[in-house]
Amino acid sequence: MKKLQAYAVAEFTPPFILSVAVFTFVMLLDKLLDLLDMIVTKGVPMRTVLEVFVLLLPSMIAVVVPMAVLAAVLMAFGRMAGDLEITAMKASGVGIMTTMWPVLVVAALMAGALVYFGNSVLPDANHLARNLLLDIGTLKPSARILPGMYVDDIEGFTIFVDSKDDLTGELGGIYIEQVPSDAPSRIITAMHGRMEPMSANRMRIVLWDGQMHELDEGDYRILDFENYTIELDRSEELVRRERENRGDREMSAPMMRYTIDSLSTESAMLRDSMRILGRAPLLALASGEPPFADLAGDSTEEGGGALEPRAWYNVSRNNIMMRASQLRILDDRSASAVRTMNKLGVEIHKKYSIPVACIIFVLLGVPLGLSTRQGNAGIALGVSLLFILVYYLFLLGGEQLADRGFLPAWLAMWSADILMGALGVYLTIRSINEGNPVPIPDLKPLARRLGLMREE
Repeated sequence: MKKLQAYAVAEFTPPFILSVAVFTFVMLLDKLLDLLDMIVTKGVPMRTVLEVFVLLLPSMIAVVVPMAVLAAVLMAFGRMAGDLEITAMKASGVGIMTTMWPVLVVAALMAGALVYFGNSVLPDANHLARNLLLDIGTLKPSARILPGMYVDDIEGFTIFVDSKDDLTGELGGIYIEQVPSDAPSRIITAMHGRMEPMSANRMRIVLWDGQMHELDEGDYRILDFENYTIELDRSEELVRRERENRGDREMSAPMMRYTIDSLSTESAMLRDSMRILGRAPLLALASGEPPFADLAGDSTEEGGGALEPRAWYNVSRNNIMMRASQLRILDDRSASAVRTMNKLGVEIHKKYSIPVACIIFVLLGVPLGLSTRQGNAGIALGVSLLFILVYYLFLLGGEQLADRGFLPAWLAMWSADILMGALGVYLTIRSINEGNPVPIPDLKPLARRLGLMREE
């Protein structure tokens, strides 16, 4: 018996490794163009590109492993059914569950490993990958220039622009300090300009309608120009920066729960502030005081008398608008906190629902493999892709609904597991009963005993 169980696991392992490799390669195709662009356009060293590749792998593994489990189960049990090995086992009195439960145990171990992986390895890998990609983006000279910020990490220049169009390269409100090593320092201002790439490492900025201020050994000169060109080189070294802020996919479940608790407290405080702010005029009226007195300041004229009706109307109108603006700001902050909590809740449940899919895909894959009776890798991958597509469509749709608050996070992320798990259990029971309908227990004796049904 133990040999048969070990045999089932041995049959499952090679197709699992093959499926992981195939699905990972397919997912990498989407990233290959970006990696090639780093080498060709930005001149990123091959070693750094390989580092990006390694850091992107964990995010793929977390999704690929459940997919590979389903494909491997289909291939392993389909081949055993096609070679009549399952028939021989049944003839020897060995049921399907005897060969199925070792694979379930392996899948459960994988699910546990993925939960640990998703909370310990994946967040840090995603954080490092994001930081590295942002740093690589600054290798391109045009990427360093940011609107509204002084940029001083381009050698010999300090650049400030009011506006920047990333598509056309158009600049507006340009201020440049140039400190060349062998020439006097200059301050260049221009109303308009444009960034023009020259190569992967070089770029020029063409300026129009500007002035050049130059200080040379005490002599100060001003030169007006219609057109002026500056050439910039990118740094040959990659400058790495550590960023503390993390997105939802860069945090573990405990980190996200802590953030949710903080946002929940903040949201409650914002709602209390909104209630107090909105209730203040009503309380003032109930106490006989004029409304908005707290915002009106000094409500008396110079002579100490009350404001005239027209003046009081103007004060009240202005304060109503001020209070409405404050309420709108508080409401926007509260809504933003709720949206963030929804997204974090989705990510928490996703860290557990996707690993559990490993177990569910075994329940689903064994009966499907026995019914197809094919060990062909192409057929198994095709059938698995169909169910995987449905599964991840449920996940993506549920994520969108949960992020907008239409569904609770747990239902959005676990609905695919619940539905496919129920289907897998049903198909497994049918396979155990040789394809006969799932037997329904006779509840009549119990109903008669409870007095819900009369004796015939």
